Amino acid sequence: MKKFVLILLCAISSWQLQAQNDELITASLKGDFAKVKSLVESGANVKYVDPNGNTPLGVAYFSPEIAEYLLSKGADPNGGSAPVLVSASRYYSVDVMKMALKAGADPNKPLVVKVDASAAIRKLLEDEKAKGKKANKGMVKAYEDMIAKMPAGNTTSYSALQWAVGNTNCRECIELLLNAGAKTDFKNNLTGGNIVHELESTWIPNSQRAANIQTNIPYFEKAGMGIPDWYKNLDVSKYGDMDDILTLLINKGADIEFVDNNGRTPLKDAILQPTPKEDVVMALVNHGANVKKLGMTLEDTEFTKETSTVDKVKTRYDFPREGRNSGGGGYSANMDLLKTKPKRVALISYYLYDPGKGKTKTSSTSTMTTTSVSVWRTPNEIGQAQVNGFYSKSIDALKGTFKENGIDLLTPDEFLDTDEKAEFYYGFDQESAKKEKTSIKRGAVGGIFQVAVADASTLKVSPSGKGYRSFFIANEGEDESMLANFQGGVFSANRKMSSSLGYDLAKGLGVDAVIVVYVCTRKIKIDKEDYGVNSVVTMMLGPNPGKSEETDAEAKNLGQFYCGTRTYYGTPVLFKESKGVFGQYDGMANVMKSHVEKMCRYVNGKEKDTE
Repeated sequence: MKKFVLILLCAISSWQLQAQNDELITASLKGDFAKVKSLVESGANVKYVDPNGNTPLGVAYFSPEIAEYLLSKGADPNGGSAPVLVSASRYYSVDVMKMALKAGADPNKPLVVKVDASAAIRKLLEDEKAKGKKANKGMVKAYEDMIAKMPAGNTTSYSALQWAVGNTNCRECIELLLNAGAKTDFKNNLTGGNIVHELESTWIPNSQRAANIQTNIPYFEKAGMGIPDWYKNLDVSKYGDMDDILTLLINKGADIEFVDNNGRTPLKDAILQPTPKEDVVMALVNHGANVKKLGMTLEDTEFTKETSTVDKVKTRYDFPREGRNSGGGGYSANMDLLKTKPKRVALISYYLYDPGKGKTKTSSTSTMTTTSVSVWRTPNEIGQAQVNGFYSKSIDALKGTFKENGIDLLTPDEFLDTDEKAEFYYGFDQESAKKEKTSIKRGAVGGIFQVAVADASTLKVSPSGKGYRSFFIANEGEDESMLANFQGGVFSANRKMSSSLGYDLAKGLGVDAVIVVYVCTRKIKIDKEDYGVNSVVTMMLGPNPGKSEETDAEAKNLGQFYCGTRTYYGTPVLFKESKGVFGQYDGMANVMKSHVEKMCRYVNGKEKDTE
């Protein structure tokens, strides 16, 4: 009986001690220093490793105070399967990193995660083989090759350097690890890439990095983590850029021409991303990565050359003449009647438009004539990347040049300052007297009974995540897609459109006028990845200064064109060549400066349209 009681007491004591140790991990994760200290003084084990491989120190990466205390009580900086140095390096926790390294943390001891990396591929392989004779032998071999290159077992690991490079732009974190002996010659368990691959494939802009941090904080707190103010207020812009970190890695022996499991160097992998990142590509090239070896070029495109200065950009006025000298009639406003010039103007649209191209091919022999037709335009995902590029390079110039001329150009995040305005804008139904072209169609007749037909939709796409709607104002014929269509860019005889946008929408948004910008681009050939700018149009519309709802009871002419500008290229100028590393969008800033300067001179009465 005594023996049983003794065993029972030991079991209870052991259970209580484990519960205390688990509580210590929870308190360390929460950042509760008082609780941590109390538990340690009550006998909790600072070297305890729970069933998941966690230690009190390993989860204290956000708290220098707790980390320092646990280390002073004998905590092992290399304990568990999730060493504190690895986690601290992922979250910019420089002070904890310094403490861990000073206490003997191994910069190359990885965090080990239980995961069966090949499970999904094995399932695909099994499904393909299950088809028996109908199985695709090529797919079977591809899956088998992928599995062969994956690590054996059911775990994967991440080093502190890998996590610092892949999850932060913390130059100091990376420098600490490299100076402590972190190896740069590691090979990714899944991709076979090296540390430079890790950098190029995971690099994101600081704005996105900061947004990700703020998005994740509520989830961390919900999971029981204590998030300190220094992390909540982290200014990632002060930590380092792509070039800084690449320099550190190369100086410590990282191979910039290393080839991964897919036969890609870091530069090749960066170029083959759906949207190549200019800062990443240029950092690699500037550090010696071989572009010519890949059959690519970084030479200036025609568009870059044509728009290298504002003076090189040829901008003309492009809006109806009728009404400019009237008392409120016609399509365009008599700006002399507008006593108060526009001061607050909403940029209601900025979009890329590819109306598509078509080709008819006829061949004849002595006995037969055959005809084929084809149509094409920029693919959706490429068009999205292109408009994002044009917008990011030109919006500051667009707003800044208007500002220099006394006009505040408001973007959706600025003019949609109430829920009511947002609901109005996104629910607004644009009126137009002419039908918008949404498709391109080609048809041809060849020999007897031979008819060839092809069609495709047009492309109209706005910058990602900026909130723009694409209000259509292009003067594009419904059945044709000629380059010359964009020599004149608007629906000239269209009071419904000018009143809808210039009056109804402007009034609802509480602005003096509205602006529409569109860039008409072309995919030059169906089988080649060359893209050119056909035209750029900027249009300002506003309330008719010569009429009102009282004087125009039928409301046919309450909105008018204030001004329009156009840059037109009879032969589209290439901004993305098939051998070019990426699209070259910088010149759009000078195009916008040229447009806005000319527009403001007209609107403010400093220049007349004499063309």
